[in-house]
Formats: sequence, structure tokens, C-alpha cells
Amino acid sequence: MEALWALLDEVALEGLDGITPGALWHRLAARSPPFPLPLEPATQQLLWAALSAQPDISFYVLPRARPPLRLHDRYEEIDLETGILETKRDPVPSDDIYPVHMILDNKDGIQGSCQYFKERVDITDQIRKKDLQPCYTYIEAVEKWGEKLVIVASQDQRYRALIGWEGDPDLKLPDFSYCILERLGRARWQGELQRDLHSGAFKVDAGKIHYHRRVLDRNGLITMQSHVIRLPSGAQQHSILLLLTRFHVDRRSKYDILMEKLSSMLSARSNQMETLGNLREELVRFITLL
Repeated sequence: MEALWALLDEVALEGLDGITPGALWHRLAARSPPFPLPLEPATQQLLWAALSAQPDISFYVLPRARPPLRLHDRYEEIDLETGILETKRDPVPSDDIYPVHMILDNKDGIQGSCQYFKERVDITDQIRKKDLQPCYTYIEAVEKWGEKLVIVASQDQRYRALIGWEGDPDLKLPDFSYCILERLGRARWQGELQRDLHSGAFKVDAGKIHYHRRVLDRNGLITMQSHVIRLPSGAQQHSILLLLTRFHVDRRSKYDILMEKLSSMLSARSNQMETLGNLREELVRFITLL
């Protein structure tokens, strides 16, 4: 059951655009916590059969094959002492295989972004029979459709994956806010920089992103933290890192932690005052525990 839940979760998190077979295995291999089964051919067939039998999963064929999914770890170059990302190269925007095409005011209640929402063809009836048994093995399906094949979770499943089990499924979000939330879901533990959302993905002014971000923040659906990048030139770029609440990781630097400790130490003193020597001694003891 754990493997099936993780499988459906990865499909749902990829959003309305859906996930190709190749991207699905890539996501499962990179999943945290790790996927419980080895992703060998026999397992892939087992998981394909399980997906085919899920009534909340649909299958579509795109007009053209989607480029391969490439995952990047924004934290691999972070200095743990300062919390600053020390990039050794100027940031170069990569091709977005999920360009934003917002679905607005859909009469069926569908929300999200989907590049080929009107062009893709629903082949769910070709994938499984009425008794939910698969019509194709995994190998047969990939040979027939390749990376044109995408697997899409239902609206309810996609929304639940984004808001978590503690979220309110009856909460209605504006379409724009939902698309931001969907983008964060696709980012998983990496999150998205607010600067990249307004200047790159959505190409709107920062104020509009800020407004819709507040909708998500007020409803407890996202978390925010400062993010600093030091470029090779020495210049620093400051932005806000947005994550789904379910993927939040407190990535404070040691400086942030020490300042918080110092503040709590002073708050506990009478008149909120203490000698520098005593504070230094207590901070040194605290640092040894970090």
C-alpha cells in the first residue's frame, strides 16, 4: 500500500500536465523518503498495472513527445555556515517542459496549467477495460506511444496532494493561485523562488505574484523563507523561497539559529539585559551542540 500511495502521489504532484512514463520512474527514483520498491522491469509492470486499474487516473496522448525531465538540486551548493547558495556560474534559465498555460473558469471545475489541454487525446478507454484490467503491458504501451503518453490524476487527487491531508478540500482557490500551488507541488522539496515565478514561469509583475501568494499563505498552504544566491561576481540575489507546507524544511543558517538563541537568552533575563561575557560563554556552549 505504501508503494501504491507513493506512486499515485507522484502522478498527482505533477499536475494537470500529467507525467510521462520516463518522468514517473525518474520521480520515484528521486523520491524522498525513498520509494520502497526497486524500479526494475518487473516492478515497473506491476506499478503500470496498478495505475491502469485506478479509476481516478486518466491517460492521454500529447501532440508531440515531451522532452525528458531533468531534476536539479538547488541546495547542493549552499554554504551551511551562512545559508547562502554559492553558485559557481551565472544562473542560466533551462527549458521549461511545463510552460504555464492556465486553465481559467473551467465549467467542469478543472484547475491547473496544461500546455495541451485542448489538443491532447484521452485514451483511457484504450488503456483499460471496463473491469479496470489493463489492455496493454507497460512495454507495449511505451512502444506504442512513447513519451507522448501522459498519466493524469483526477482534480480531487491533484488538489489533495497539494494541500495535504490536513488541508480543506472544499477551499476554492482562484485559478491563478491554484496554478502557483501546482507549480510548487511539481517542485517538491526544492520549492520555487518567487522571483523566478514572476519573471520566468508566469511572466507577470511581482505584485500579482505577491497577491496570489498571500492567498496561499493565509490559508496555510505554503511556507516562505529567505533565499540568497551569491553570484560568481560576488553580487548577491535575494528572493523568497516558496514551498508547499507538506514539503517545508527549515533551512536556516547557523547565523539565524544563533540570533534566535541570543534573542531567547535575553528574553529570559531580567530587564532583557546580560553582560557580553556571559552571553558569549553560553553561546559557545550552545554552538558545541549544533
